[in-house]
Amino acid sequence: MLITDDEADHRELLTLALHRLGYEVVAAESAAEAFAILCGGGIDAVLTDVRMPGESGVELCRWIRADPRTESIPVMMVSADVQRTQITAALHAGADDFLAKPFSRAELTARLSDLMRPCAKPAMRSAAAARAAVLAAARQSLPTAQPVSRRLRRIA
Repeated sequence: MLITDDEADHRELLTLALHRLGYEVVAAESAAEAFAILCGGGIDAVLTDVRMPGESGVELCRWIRADPRTESIPVMMVSADVQRTQITAALHAGADDFLAKPFSRAELTARLSDLMRPCAKPAMRSAAAARAAVLAAARQSLPTAQPVSRRLRRIA
């Protein structure tokens, strides 16, 4: 599992949580460093922060999907920025899931379980991402007085 986040504290917390869940973890502090690690092989999933200096996690996701060596690696975007535009951009870039900070260990565990299932083919992934983006936009348009789940489910 590869974690990409420019904040050392966030990388350390995610690494600790993932180790407790039984994952081997490699950490990177930038999109460029993460992509170099991915191209070296041996990574089976990516958790990346959306906002980072330089290239964003969304741009990293685009690189991953555009390269035949990495296109099938599952990608989960992690961010405290849950604006509709950020979620939609991440999903359109090919992200498989979007996890809003703060999150519980139980939610992380459930999302990772879904993420690590065998991946859909890239064309199916794009269609699923488009459907998920529409659902995210619909969720944002609900009146704020109603409780709304922050979890987006991957549609395959």
